Amino acid sequence: MSARPVRLIQISDTHLFADPAGEFDRVNTLDSLRRVLALARTTDWPVDAVLATGDLAQDGSREAYAALHGCLAELEVPVYCLAGNHDDPTRMAEVLSTGDVHLTDAALLGGWQVLFLNTHVPGHEGGRLGAAQLERFRSRLERASGRHVLVCLHHHPVPSGSRWLDRIGLADAADLFAVVDRFPQVHAIVWGHIHQAFEIERRGVQLLAAPSTCVQFRPGAERYTRDELTPGYRRLELRPDREIVTEVRRVEPTLTARAASRGRASGRRPRA
Repeated sequence: MSARPVRLIQISDTHLFADPAGEFDRVNTLDSLRRVLALARTTDWPVDAVLATGDLAQDGSREAYAALHGCLAELEVPVYCLAGNHDDPTRMAEVLSTGDVHLTDAALLGGWQVLFLNTHVPGHEGGRLGAAQLERFRSRLERASGRHVLVCLHHHPVPSGSRWLDRIGLADAADLFAVVDRFPQVHAIVWGHIHQAFEIERRGVQLLAAPSTCVQFRPGAERYTRDELTPGYRRLELRPDREIVTEVRRVEPTLTARAASRGRASGRRPRA
């Protein structure tokens, strides 16, 4: 087993459009992603890999994935991508699966096995794993008995505290945890979808969500409410002794963003 920590960054919910000028609640998502990646490269580089945990395109277009691939290729490290509810998995695979960008269900990084679960359900905002995928997951964990395990998915498997988001979380979360609880080598589960930082522990397993690289959702809100926090990412250091050191980093606010946040606290929600 590697004696060196594995260093990762997690980005999520980039919501890119075919049009480079496309906006999610008045935020240009491509520009915002570039700012987040620039912060990561100046603050936490080098890393061993990047985790991109879904809703990578807002419109599921080839052009959006091509723009994303261009940003990710510049990082010159392996990037592992998951589909979210907004994504088109077929187009993702066609456009993103080249070079150092991967769509896969497993990656071996140092002494850690990283497993990727697909929660995408066509035509639905909420997510589901399904019996067949859960059985493959169980089998993977059996084969990974000598390694620490990090699990990645898009939809949140525990309540976020926001009623409108929790209606569209992971429908079969109880089945996921029924598997996880049998395997003590699972030390953390990370996800996106909720556009906010989130950290709790459940039976010794860290449960972690990353902020969006564009618009943030206010924690605990009954309906869609945009948070004034800036875009960001989560850094993770997976240590050989199973310890995980993690932190959320955010870009500095711009004058434009400050003005926009003062002008509007809530409104008609975009699809999460």
